[in-house]
Amino acid sequence: MQIFQGLDEFKKNMEYWQFTIDLERRAKGVVELLRKCGDSVPPKEYLLEAKAFLIEVERWKGMSIQDQVGLAKRNSEDSIWRALRQAMSSDTDLQAIRSIMSLIGFGSSPHPETRLRRAKRATAVLRFLKPNDWGAVDWRTIAILRFLDKHSFDVEAALAEAKTENSRKLKRDLDHINEDWACEITQKYRAIRNSELPRAADVEMAIFGLSIIAWPLSL
Repeated sequence: MQIFQGLDEFKKNMEYWQFTIDLERRAKGVVELLRKCGDSVPPKEYLLEAKAFLIEVERWKGMSIQDQVGLAKRNSEDSIWRALRQAMSSDTDLQAIRSIMSLIGFGSSPHPETRLRRAKRATAVLRFLKPNDWGAVDWRTIAILRFLDKHSFDVEAALAEAKTENSRKLKRDLDHINEDWACEITQKYRAIRNSELPRAADVEMAIFGLSIIAWPLSL
């Protein structure tokens, strides 16, 4: 089995796969609006579209689970536009992700236990804005990458060990992902890109798909 076959597993949830395709198309439109507007004051319809996009990314990352959504809409339209614009023009990965993390629900407040700002949702925004270079990061992709590294990217051996691990414990241990860790994982996605998985977003989806094989989703 090869890593790219994990993408087939990701696509099995047809509704979520279609949601992903539709959101990628919407993201391209938002990027074009940002480019078109440049330094000018954006018209109201641009601001509304940027906010609608952010709300949809939150829903995508939370897989539409009710208690995982609802914070994105608390951001003002101006703050969302500013964050997206800064992310697109940033010179470094850290600048880009911290721009998105300035938004409510995307890392603006530290976690009460770890005192770290969580970057997972911010990576999802960047995954749609810059799919060639970014993929969403979460405990599942981090865990599978660790098993792949351990087994020299022998996918079957990595999955065999992954299946023996307690997914709840992995989630608890790997769930508090800050911006530095998110950027590190993003670099790993980029290093894996190939002809079958040309974008970092494709790599992320394939690895997430492998995680579903190891630990089936319970939605």
